[in-house]
Amino acid sequence: MSIESRNVTLYCPTCGNDQFSCVDVEIDDLSDAPDDTRIQCVDCKCIFTKAELIEANQDVINANIEEVKQELLKDLEKKLKKMFK
Repeated sequence: MSIESRNVTLYCPTCGNDQFSCVDVEIDDLSDAPDDTRIQCVDCKCIFTKAELIEANQDVINANIEEVKQELLKDLEKKLKKMFK
């Protein structure tokens, strides 16, 4: 998967499920929704705002950021080695 199109799966902080539905409105893509959008876990039925869900998943988000940084460094290293052959 390219770095530009990377998606991070967010998990329910209560049950660990990764499936959610919007409570008040119909939204096709949660990434475009405002932070105060209320979403509900389809498994345990807990309701969170988008901002709360992001905060609860900060470790997952940070791990993905670190992974992307490592991939970029490896790619850069390969390109530099190729340039200076």
